[in-house]
Amino acid sequence: MTNWQERIRLEITNTIRKRSEEGQLIQLKEILTELVKKGVLNSEDDESQFELVFRQCIEKNEDLKEISERNGTLYYYSTQSVGETYAKILLKMRENPFSLIAEIVRENSEIYPRPIPLEIFKESPFDLTHEEILAFLNKMAEQEEYQDIAQTTTSVGTIFLYSTRYLEPLYASSLAEWLDVGQANNP
Repeated sequence: MTNWQERIRLEITNTIRKRSEEGQLIQLKEILTELVKKGVLNSEDDESQFELVFRQCIEKNEDLKEISERNGTLYYYSTQSVGETYAKILLKMRENPFSLIAEIVRENSEIYPRPIPLEIFKESPFDLTHEEILAFLNKMAEQEEYQDIAQTTTSVGTIFLYSTRYLEPLYASSLAEWLDVGQANNP
């Protein structure tokens, strides 16, 4: 491997790892753009050799992984900072946030059983604003496959989500009240 190829391989590795440290996935074209910005690649000849060096880089670094959307779009991440489950959540957020929100609400309602605060979707890996969450929920309410996703509001105004497939409305409301108010007042 030439010095040029070694430098490209190092830059590719660092770019993927840095993006993973930020809790994000990255596409090949984004990596290429980063390397052009840094002046590491600057000609069409460089770009044509880039893909070969890129494949070698992925093969030689066990922490660099590839994940694919259903449409075939590929993303990359480093397992040093992002686990496989987290990467799948990030990918689902890109593909279909409605499905991901419903899946998480249903899972919590079925397995634990508990409603979850709407605010959970403001945190990583979702990183949604309150307005985005409400917009998603409004759109979900219009679609038949999400009719089981319901809301309850506690006495202090916190909105919780649950699935009517697994939790009865009164039970979900009492659980939400306990989680939000009762637990804090009963040490």
